[in-house]
Amino acid sequence: MANIKFYPHKRAGSCKVYLRLNIGREKDFRLSTGLSIQNAKDWNHTTNLPKENDPKNKKLKNRLNDLARELDKFIDDTEKDETKGLFDIESKHIKTIIQKFNNLEPIKEKEFLVPYSKWFSEDLKKRTYIRNNVKLYYKQNTVEKYLNFSKILEKYQKHKGHKLKIKEVNTRFATDFLDYLTNTEIKSINTKGRYIKRLKTIVRDSQLNGCKVDPDYMNIKGFQDENIVTYLTFEEIDQIIEKEMPNERLQIAKDWFIISCYTAQRISDLHRFTKNNIQTIDGGKYIILKQFKTGKNIEIPIHYKVDEVLGRYGNDFPPKFTDNEQSQRSILSTLIKEVCRISGLREKVQGRYNGKKGLFPKHKLISNHTGRRSFACNFYNLGNWSTQEIMNITGHVNERNFLTYIDKSDPTLSRIARAKFDAMEQEDQRRKEPQLKVVNN
Repeated sequence: MANIKFYPHKRAGSCKVYLRLNIGREKDFRLSTGLSIQNAKDWNHTTNLPKENDPKNKKLKNRLNDLARELDKFIDDTEKDETKGLFDIESKHIKTIIQKFNNLEPIKEKEFLVPYSKWFSEDLKKRTYIRNNVKLYYKQNTVEKYLNFSKILEKYQKHKGHKLKIKEVNTRFATDFLDYLTNTEIKSINTKGRYIKRLKTIVRDSQLNGCKVDPDYMNIKGFQDENIVTYLTFEEIDQIIEKEMPNERLQIAKDWFIISCYTAQRISDLHRFTKNNIQTIDGGKYIILKQFKTGKNIEIPIHYKVDEVLGRYGNDFPPKFTDNEQSQRSILSTLIKEVCRISGLREKVQGRYNGKKGLFPKHKLISNHTGRRSFACNFYNLGNWSTQEIMNITGHVNERNFLTYIDKSDPTLSRIARAKFDAMEQEDQRRKEPQLKVVNN
């Protein structure tokens, strides 16, 4: 006798829906259905199905009932089959039914790390996640990062000389993988930290899909190097503005950099700026856009120095060097360094160059991202701009992340504590002062 129950993987929030399938006393399977519920609080733990409180949950309930019927049919057919019995049913048979039900191709050699990482990377194209109560699809850029990581794993597998299994991944595996990265072309601490995070993400996903894992993988931790913030002051930006460039390409790169310093946008958004983004609202000029990374709609007041740049191009943005975003990034990054060198930004400062920390000429530390960071640091340091006002333009959602981004800590609580200490001191002094008594003659 088979018993099927569905349940959410978490108590609240968006999560996968799992099933528990009992077949007699011997068979007890717990597997992901491949389906998700937007809020686990909408789960009815009496019926073991979603509540019918909105159209999406109704649809999910119907899908789960359909899946239960598919499983019942499979079990019934197996029981009637004279060549095999219920004791022959294994986890892989249930997974195959779920994958066919969801119109997914079974992952070939699923227990192996490299094939699974490739499947995971491709599957990201169809997956969604929730940010600020908005359902978003993963960007192609994220997919490509995981695809590239799969290639790194493939090279590591060749180095090890055997097919890597998912259940091999544990803290010792991670340490050996880091040693391999260090001894090859990966020198940046931050890059290695990101790779370790991706490794753990892939293994966690495989576990949710029923793969055997070593529980020790949960102890693997990503990491990052000390945050060294390189930015240009207002004075240094003016130094660039006032310096004439020897040719048109450098002038265009300089103009894009000035725009970056006073709009605080990522290169992925700068690349998408067109004349259509410029709008006049209540007599003021703004750049209106939906940020590529966050999906957040923002309005950027056009700074007068940006307006001067736009004026040179007929109230439009400078031309792009190419329509290919990756090529545009590479060209701009190279030219911006040269613009800064020509502008005299050659003083040696602490920074990170080619993955190494040390003292380097400042122009070598400048990248496409420096303009955005310069905006955040400069306007924060002015003191008369609130963090929220700056974040409204940069698009940061979390104040803690913003303060980390500019390498600042929030001083508010320590200032409050300082004031309370001072008040305590004054109260102590007041109590210790001698009290004069009035003497009546």
